Amino acid sequence: MFPNVAPMVLPLVDLAVLSQLERQLNDPVPARAFARDYITVFEERYLRLTSSIGTVDLPAALDAVLSLRNSSAMVGAARLSAMAANLENAVTSADLETAQEALAAIERCGLDTINELETRYLTPA
Repeated sequence: MFPNVAPMVLPLVDLAVLSQLERQLNDPVPARAFARDYITVFEERYLRLTSSIGTVDLPAALDAVLSLRNSSAMVGAARLSAMAANLENAVTSADLETAQEALAAIERCGLDTINELETRYLTPA
């Protein structure tokens, strides 16, 4: 999505991605439902990620991080998607120390992303 870009310079949420999804679907309702589902499932995705890294189940960790990266990209969560891509690199290279260290920042970014989606996209103007 944003190769060679430090995640912290990316926006938490790129609303243009959601606007494009609304246009593709010819309706904002399914796009908003997708954003709500993303919020609902974040904790489950994060728990799968922390659990699989904690138990050194690299295939499960890769599956969890790919799920987080791809869903984040689809909902316009640019910063979280980039952070997940960095974590994916750590998991694929079996760098568990880096992977462990990344988890707290990913959780914080995920919570900030949820807040941003709720206030800037899902809350009526």
